[in-house]
Amino acid sequence: MSLLPEQTPIVTVVFRLPPDFSAPLDGENETVVSVKVVNSKSPINVKDWRHSSVFDVDWKFSFPHRYNDVGVKYQINVQMFHDQRALLVKQDYFVIVNKAPHRQTLHLSPIGFLYVEVQEPRAISAHEAVTITLHDADDNGVEIARASHDEQTATSFYLKYDPERVVPGKRYALSGIENRYHQSVSVTPWQVELAPVSSRLSARLLRSLSQFMQSPLRLFTDVAGKIR
Repeated sequence: MSLLPEQTPIVTVVFRLPPDFSAPLDGENETVVSVKVVNSKSPINVKDWRHSSVFDVDWKFSFPHRYNDVGVKYQINVQMFHDQRALLVKQDYFVIVNKAPHRQTLHLSPIGFLYVEVQEPRAISAHEAVTITLHDADDNGVEIARASHDEQTATSFYLKYDPERVVPGKRYALSGIENRYHQSVSVTPWQVELAPVSSRLSARLLRSLSQFMQSPLRLFTDVAGKIR
């Protein structure tokens, strides 16, 4: 990779949220964005950004692209917090830049909304529509949400689900079936955590583990009737 002298080209990412999502206005809010280059074995940090607010409309985020004449794969992590509670589904977003300036839209998934990408755009009639199922990654029978995309183009949309029905920290998967011939279709994301583990639960587990590690270990022979 060759470094560019003087002016550094910019990559601009537009983060898009569903129209039904409303950002909380009260309480303690924070948005955190991290950008890394992941072409090599060891990721290279590009930008870490924090802002004391959250967003509910399209918003732009830019970072420098310091390489020329080579394709660069960036990994972007974005999260919004309200009173230390995560508002977005935990996902990795990837942007491949061959030439800058570069602009790309990324669809964020708030808790309760999962952005689904079904297939490449093409005209599709209603009886050839696809049905998308959101289910437990380990048990297809445990269904969380279902949607039949019967518009003229079956491409991408937000699939709503009930956060109360999901287990924090557990992974869920998407499946897609073409309705006419019952053939599987490609759907992303393949697996995802729909609800984060609460910070209070994590702290309680760490506290319990710490107390356990501080307790003296007892061998099974340390009892009244030892094995002889």
